[in-house]
Amino acid sequence: MPTYKITGIDVDFPFEAYDSQLVYMEKVIQSLQQKCNTLLESPTGTGKTLCLLCATLAWRKSLGGFSTGMRERSSQSEGSISDVSPSQGARSKLPTIVYASRTHSQIQQVIQELKRTCYRPKMVVLGSREQLCIHDKVSLLRGKTQTNACRMLCRKRGKRSCAHYSHVADYMKKNPHLGDEPIDIEDLVNVGRRFGPCPYYVSRELHKVADILFAPYNYLIDRNLRKILNVDWNNSILIFDEAHNLESLCADAASFDLPSWLLTACISEAKNCIDLSIARREESNDKSHNPDNFAILKALLLKLEKRIAEVPIQSKEMGFTRPGLTS
Repeated sequence: MPTYKITGIDVDFPFEAYDSQLVYMEKVIQSLQQKCNTLLESPTGTGKTLCLLCATLAWRKSLGGFSTGMRERSSQSEGSISDVSPSQGARSKLPTIVYASRTHSQIQQVIQELKRTCYRPKMVVLGSREQLCIHDKVSLLRGKTQTNACRMLCRKRGKRSCAHYSHVADYMKKNPHLGDEPIDIEDLVNVGRRFGPCPYYVSRELHKVADILFAPYNYLIDRNLRKILNVDWNNSILIFDEAHNLESLCADAASFDLPSWLLTACISEAKNCIDLSIARREESNDKSHNPDNFAILKALLLKLEKRIAEVPIQSKEMGFTRPGLTS
């Protein structure tokens, strides 16, 4: 396997590198050394992903060894798994690499590229419960319903608890080398089906000690998902692969829909609450049933409806955009 000296870093590349690939890896390493943001573009088929991985991992390896073969355990995580990640106090101060792409199918392709390199960092792929849950009933649910059902079963004890969740701590203790070799979502699911531990919580535990983690964009863009990751964002390398639609994804993450029918239903519900509160107060002579708060809510909703109706929308295609504040 050829080795190239690029800005003082020995980069092992699985093939004889083209000049364009050497230039690409040079720019990647320069941005890492200078701790700056970099926008890189390369045509399809030029080995961009392989260059990104080799250059970044070579630079990271030059700072210190990978966590491969080691299993650090926080005292807060011994014997229990939590939705809230423990602090990074016991972890190395070496930077964590977060490799984000649009979809899990694209991440799977990136992992295939990682297998072609000689680098073996401790790694993990992050996924949702919909992709990783193997519980007979919970796996059939979706969205918040699935999340709530999972958390409820994980809090229970005995026969009514999730058996897969209860096996995670013991499995991780007996298999400290999990993640030393590249694994993807399907591999985690196969581990769960074969040996019993919950693939979702296995990935959540594994990411606490990973040198590089792979995830879809929303794990970095969505504030709630970002908060639960055990990552020191001030000491991390963020790679957005295939980032040409990142702007629209950020806009979607900061947006929400408020259909007119929903606003109308809210106004009607507020009116019903007013009537119900008045009726209960008259029946029981209980002054705690105060309709004033519901009346205020109804007034606010009516005002919102009026202001929305005043927005000068010329066409559904163009919509309406208000200019941002200028400082």
